[in-house]
Amino acid sequence: MKIEVRRQACCAQDDQMGPLAQTFEIPDRCSIEDLVNAVVASRFLQYSSTHTALHCRIAGKEVAVVFSPYEVPAREPLFVVASDAAVQSIATTDCEVEFVFERT
Repeated sequence: MKIEVRRQACCAQDDQMGPLAQTFEIPDRCSIEDLVNAVVASRFLQYSSTHTALHCRIAGKEVAVVFSPYEVPAREPLFVVASDAAVQSIATTDCEVEFVFERT
């Protein structure tokens, strides 16, 4: 299954230089953890000194929070829903995946 993942720019330069969408090929029964790990491993996500955590939403529902690899101490993704849940169980028809910075 092909999934287009969008991310929010971390700064104005990122908005101009880096791609804000990327397509990922994942197995049909992919878990949320597998999807998040694939996106993180691809180095597609970008961070800045003031934007160090991205919230992952699938079909508008928050499923995880991922942290900058430069944050010390290093932090693993925090799953808001069961990490072994199938992506298709969250997004039955609309598989819109986005990573956004939460406003505080």
